[in-house]
Amino acid sequence: VLALSARHSEAHPEATRLQKFRPHIFFNLGRIVGYAFFGGLIGLLGTAIKPSSTVLGFITLMIAFVMIFLGLKLIDLFPRLKNKSITLPSGIAKTFGLDKNIKEYNHFAATMTGALTFFIPCGFTQAMQIYAISSGSFARGAMIMGLFALGTSLGLLSIAGLSSVFKGE
Repeated sequence: VLALSARHSEAHPEATRLQKFRPHIFFNLGRIVGYAFFGGLIGLLGTAIKPSSTVLGFITLMIAFVMIFLGLKLIDLFPRLKNKSITLPSGIAKTFGLDKNIKEYNHFAATMTGALTFFIPCGFTQAMQIYAISSGSFARGAMIMGLFALGTSLGLLSIAGLSSVFKGE
């Protein structure tokens, strides 16, 4: 989101504070709608596979492994991990047109980027995704993830948005 905002600010140095804040609004709207949609889909997945507590425990352990990997990579303790990464699957990126190197900011890219953060390995998000899967319902999964995204939007808007509004003052 900071990269989107920086791209927008570079392209429009004369932009007002509201115009500088706009990328964050689109990012968070995309995030809320995307999380609700994808939350509904994984809720349906939970209906189809009806995960037992053992399966949910296994998924939780896998998520813990990913978080440990990312933490070790961040602290740069193991040089072998430096070139390893976890990225968005290329098929998903191509489907949404995000495989291209976008030089210019646009609202669609900001909205889609917000929606696709659903797939970023984040412990808090993944815990909610497990809860959405266990709901066994599109509506409940969508509500769980949509409300999670809505609840975290204020923090994201505060940190990232305010930095773009007050940058250079």
